[in-house]
Amino acid sequence: MTEYCNHCHKNLPLACEAARARAGELNSVSEYLYLSIMFADALPELSEYWNKLAMEEMHHHRALGELILRLGGDPAERSAVRNSGKINLCQDCDSRAPVAATRALKRNIADERNSSENYRRLAAIAERCGDTPAAALFRKFSADEAKHAKEQEAMLS
Repeated sequence: MTEYCNHCHKNLPLACEAARARAGELNSVSEYLYLSIMFADALPELSEYWNKLAMEEMHHHRALGELILRLGGDPAERSAVRNSGKINLCQDCDSRAPVAATRALKRNIADERNSSENYRRLAAIAERCGDTPAAALFRKFSADEAKHAKEQEAMLS
């Protein structure tokens, strides 16, 4: 287990945890933009929603970069962006789009729940380190991710 410094302002282990979370946010931005593009014609309202989520995740990505810098780390991005890919709506778009969208929503819900739990864990670590601003940021992001999951769950109903 990593030891966390309770006395110095620069907490590199916490910065490393934030960098992992930041890489996940970048993947979310990319994934939501991909989905938004792919469903723009078939399901424009869902496409617009995913575009909005991409912008929210981008704000998380930036805030985590600023936190990493404050903690003494380097916010340079070192992760490869991954998309789910392989959405083919070219043939019979009307029948394929709802099935593909349902699959994407279910995957996104699971990812958002995992992110929410991870941010709760990071908030607890930040609290133990005495970094109240970081803990508050992680709690806010946890709530945001839980909200994203609930919104997408509602779309499945």
